[in-house]
Amino acid sequence: MSGADDLPDAYTDDEMAEHANPEVRSVIASFLRSQFLTVESDPDLFRLAVHHKDEVRAWFAGTLGWPFEAYPADGMCRLYKRRWDPPADRPPRVNLPGATRGRTASPFVITLMCLVCEQLWRHPETSFNDLQRALVQTCVTESESGRLPRFQPVTQAGEGRARANAHRLALVDALRLLEGWHVIAVDQPLDVAEQDHRADLVVIARRDRLAALPATLSPSLMDIDLDRPQTHVPALCGDQAELPDHASARQQDLRRRHTALRVVLDDPGVAPHSGSGPGRYLASTGGQRQAVDAAAAAGLVCNVRRDWWIVSDPDGTTTDVTFPLARKIEEQAALVLLQTLSSTGSEPSVSELSLAEATARIQKHLDEHPQWAASHRSRGPQRMAKNAVRRLVEAGVLVKTEQADTRWAVTPAAQMWQVRVTDLTEVPSPTPDGTSDLAEGPSDE
Repeated sequence: MSGADDLPDAYTDDEMAEHANPEVRSVIASFLRSQFLTVESDPDLFRLAVHHKDEVRAWFAGTLGWPFEAYPADGMCRLYKRRWDPPADRPPRVNLPGATRGRTASPFVITLMCLVCEQLWRHPETSFNDLQRALVQTCVTESESGRLPRFQPVTQAGEGRARANAHRLALVDALRLLEGWHVIAVDQPLDVAEQDHRADLVVIARRDRLAALPATLSPSLMDIDLDRPQTHVPALCGDQAELPDHASARQQDLRRRHTALRVVLDDPGVAPHSGSGPGRYLASTGGQRQAVDAAAAAGLVCNVRRDWWIVSDPDGTTTDVTFPLARKIEEQAALVLLQTLSSTGSEPSVSELSLAEATARIQKHLDEHPQWAASHRSRGPQRMAKNAVRRLVEAGVLVKTEQADTRWAVTPAAQMWQVRVTDLTEVPSPTPDGTSDLAEGPSDE
């Protein structure tokens, strides 16, 4: 089997020149962030995507093996972004009025969104209350077998309103996801349904866009066992399974390249020497060159080390992760925790971190700097630690272990940052370049 160094270049010089086009690069980067683009969401970007659809389609197919389709008449473009190892900690965010990041969609919200799509496919124009009734009926027949969660948006006799309000809000969030993708239109702001349990709204769906949402065939057309959820990903991503023994060396090489580059363009950090296929590919000279070129075509920057890669987005086009900015207390807490994990920190370096240990490190900093985060102390150090850990997971400094939500592995990225914590109650002395940032890096030392 040939190695990555023996691979032919993915593109000719003319094709590389096309992908160096700033317009093509901006379209590629935008679809790495959001795989559904409509003319309503960004008319200028949509125009560029349609104009350069052939170049964009060729880049995604050749680099990542992901199909890209443009539907000018329907006013939408769609990248069918799929991975054999889908990141479970990156759910979509619900757009909230006045918020910059939105709210993370829970599994319950995502489940309701799928059920809403099913109902809207049957009845493209319906009301909020009719949707509620249809979902209640669907869930009540499947909840006893555990196939669907219980959905109860209306208060039952003798029960408080807490559960009903939470379930109603989850349905509103599910509709917000679809509204943010311009798959549905609502005659009134969804805030009305959130604030008034007696309110009703008209929901209208575009079936052409509903049909473009799934990245796979309908589960009803596949051999899916609903009682064995652990088998769903292999069934839905069967085209990405291991190739048969009789596959050619070129097919094997193409599969390894696609798998590795998906990780580089999708994850904030990559281990090039792991036992996985992507790691071995990136450890080779040819694989490294292909990965760095592909990242550059999307506007990304790879900080390459022997033990770890940090993949960052200086323009913030492909992600809403703003690490290492420290404008908010949550962001500052993440840097405080990172400072204790790095080799320059006050604590000895560790390979794993538990929630209790993260909480203790935050508490120690709170004790040493009583003026810091004064308005957040009532929330408790554990909540601050959870938010800090979440930011470090997004940045690739921590990764989840089998003990999800309670223990994380510390990646080599922790040693690639130089963090300097300044007590804001004192006047910080400027650095040689006149700044006093809380974080520098990644370090190349």
